[in-house]
Amino acid sequence: MKFSWNEILIWLSLISSWICMCAVPISDFTGIDVWSIIYFGIVLISLNVTILIYFMIKKFKSKK
Repeated sequence: MKFSWNEILIWLSLISSWICMCAVPISDFTGIDVWSIIYFGIVLISLNVTILIYFMIKKFKSKK
């Protein structure tokens, strides 16, 4: 099964949003600090945005 980049970006955004919204239950279950979990979700969101910007730049450069 092969994923496209669009699917990877969608799944990454869903997972990172889920991590940020469910930080308290995850913290209660694992014992990890809530803010560490929220920061991890924010890093995943910023990674998603970085990949998206890269592909947008790549797309616009190829049209020239």
